[in-house]
Amino acid sequence: MRFSVLGPLEVSSDDGIPLRLGGLRQRVVLATLLINANHLVAVPHLVEAVWCEKPPPSAAVNIRGYISALRRLLRDGENDEGHVQPRLATLTGGYLLRAGTSELDFSLFMNRLRQGEREIAAGQVEKAAQSLQSALDLWRGNPLEGLPVPLTVHAELERMTELRLLTVERAAQARLDLGQADALVPELSTLTRQHPFRERLWELLIVALHRTGRQADALAAYARVRRMLVEELGIDPSDRLKRLEQQILRGNPSLDTLATAANPPVVSGPPQWHASHRTVRRVRVPSGAPGCPDWACGPELLERCRP
Repeated sequence: MRFSVLGPLEVSSDDGIPLRLGGLRQRVVLATLLINANHLVAVPHLVEAVWCEKPPPSAAVNIRGYISALRRLLRDGENDEGHVQPRLATLTGGYLLRAGTSELDFSLFMNRLRQGEREIAAGQVEKAAQSLQSALDLWRGNPLEGLPVPLTVHAELERMTELRLLTVERAAQARLDLGQADALVPELSTLTRQHPFRERLWELLIVALHRTGRQADALAAYARVRRMLVEELGIDPSDRLKRLEQQILRGNPSLDTLATAANPPVVSGPPQWHASHRTVRRVRVPSGAPGCPDWACGPELLERCRP
């Protein structure tokens, strides 16, 4: 089977036939299980995902009904030894949905990302660019797009989105070092508009402009991001951005050398927040979830600066 969470929730057979996933609450249950694939999800966690803080007295019974319906929908899978295992297992206190690496698009994404990181470490920049792009090609939109995102999985979806952006940056750096600055300028210009507080994207855009001989445009881009950060957030650009401006002003030849391997890897263990990845995250609080009409009662926009 194929499970897709890197965009609208989709499940298809091995033949590529999309499956009908049932009503909204059943799809929320499935999404929660997939986000925690191969791990136990406790019944109270599923109840909270579906009904937030206002579950009906029959919530646990309803969850069992959704699980039964999903079992009828999803065929059993095989482990690495070829033994058939229940796709959706009942364990003490909850449920576990089994999904192989080749079945879940996020697992495939992480595998291709790690492959790209290994190739970068080995100095194989061209192969790395291809692996990273193949990882990004799996994304069809925001994770679980169109599905009311329960607060119980919101942090995990945020982590997935962050990994995607880190991969975008890593792939852009690799392509930059392969001499593709001309093609990258319009792409990075669009990305900086979409993520204006993500300073690493501005770094890449400024270097790409510099490498295409557009020093004045590179300095103008630095001035834009500096003005935006100061006026909107009251903070100065990162030290890396400041040094980049000075390097351009001085005509430092190091801006024309390979830099892919010099940047920290994306997936060397738990996510690390490096100075080059400093960003102000704007997270929209979801609303309209089943049984949770007051999700939007809090601040609509949360601004957080990650050091």
